[in-house]
Amino acid sequence: MTRGDFVRDLQLTGELEATRSIAIKSPETSLWQLRITYMAKEGSFVEKGQPILDFDNSSLAAQHRELETQILDARTQIVAKKAELASALKDLEIELAEKQYENDRTKVEASVDADVMSAKEYSERKLSFEKAATSLKETTDRIELTQKRGKAELDVLEIDLDKLEGDLQKASDQLELLSIKAPATGLIVYERRQGTTLRFQEGDSCWPGQNVMQLPDLNEMKVVFSVSEVDAPLLAVGMPMEVSLDAFPGRRLMGKITNIPSMAVRRADDSKLRIFKVTASLEETWVGEMKPGMSVRGRIELDRKTSAPLIARTAVRFDGKDYWLNEPEESAGAEPRRIEPLDRNALWYLISEEAYAMLAGAGDEPARTALGG
Repeated sequence: MTRGDFVRDLQLTGELEATRSIAIKSPETSLWQLRITYMAKEGSFVEKGQPILDFDNSSLAAQHRELETQILDARTQIVAKKAELASALKDLEIELAEKQYENDRTKVEASVDADVMSAKEYSERKLSFEKAATSLKETTDRIELTQKRGKAELDVLEIDLDKLEGDLQKASDQLELLSIKAPATGLIVYERRQGTTLRFQEGDSCWPGQNVMQLPDLNEMKVVFSVSEVDAPLLAVGMPMEVSLDAFPGRRLMGKITNIPSMAVRRADDSKLRIFKVTASLEETWVGEMKPGMSVRGRIELDRKTSAPLIARTAVRFDGKDYWLNEPEESAGAEPRRIEPLDRNALWYLISEEAYAMLAGAGDEPARTALGG
C-alpha cells in the first residue's frame, strides 16, 4: 500500500487529418458513371497545374467526333442551299428582265391614240399590256416568295448548325473536365469508397460529384478520434489531452477537444457498434513529418486525487466476484482479506481512508469487513 496521486484517464485512438483540405471531385458530366483511368500516386507531392486525375473519355470522344462530322455535313448543306437559292434567283432575275421588257413594250403600244388605229387593234394592244403587267407582277411575287422561302430554309439550317456547334462545345468542355489538374501544391490523399473501408484506385467507377481524393494543407493538422458511446459522455469541449503518434514514439504534444458531434455513427456499414467522431486541435504541427492518416493516441485526464490511499494492482487478485489481497508467504494459513476498491487505473486500486487505516494498522487481523466503504 502507499499514498500518491491517483489519476483516472481515458485512452483514445484516432488518426490525423488536415484542418483544411481541397476536395477533388469527379466532374459533373452527361455520363452517369465515370471510370478512373489515372490517379497520381497517393502520398506524392504535386505542383499546381500537374495532372492528378483522369477519367475514361472514350464515350465523349466518340460523341465529339460524331458531332464534328454532323457539323461538316450541316455546313455543306448550308453552302449547297445558298448556291441553289442564288441560282434560282438568278434565273428569276433574267425572267424578270424579260417580263419587264415585254411590259414596257406593250405599254408603249397601248399608249398610242385610239384614233389612229382600228378599235380591234386598240383593244388587242390594251389586252397585251394587261397580260404583260400581270406576268411581270407574278414574276416579282415569285422572286419575293423564293427569297423568303430560301431565307427560312437557311435559318433552319443555321439553327441546326448552331445547336450542333453548341453540343460540340459542351462535349469539348466535358472532355476537358475529365482530365483534372492540381488546383494547388499539396499531398495526394485518396478518399474511401462509399460504404467500404477501401480507397479509390485506378479502374474504379464513381458518380459525378463524388469525392475521389483530397489535397490537404499540411501546415495545420487535427485529430479525429473514434470514441465509444460509453466514453463519449465523459468528454467535454475544451478538455486538454496528451497526444502521441505511433510513428514517433517518445514524442508528445498537447491537444484540446474542439468538437463532439451530437449523433453517433456506425463504425462501419456492416457493424452494429456506434461511435462518436470527436475532433481535437493540436498545439503545433510537425510540418514535413505529420501526414494525414497517421495513427494517433490521446490521453485525457478525467480525475486526479492527491495523496490518495492506493494498493498496487499486482498485490490484488480477482476471483471473478471479489477482490482479495495476495498474502505474503509468511502469512500462509492466515484468513484471506477481501477489499472493495473505489476505483482503479492501469497500476493502482483506490481504496477508502477507513480501509487504508484498517489495513495499515491491523497487522494480521483479518479484514473481512467491506473495506471499500
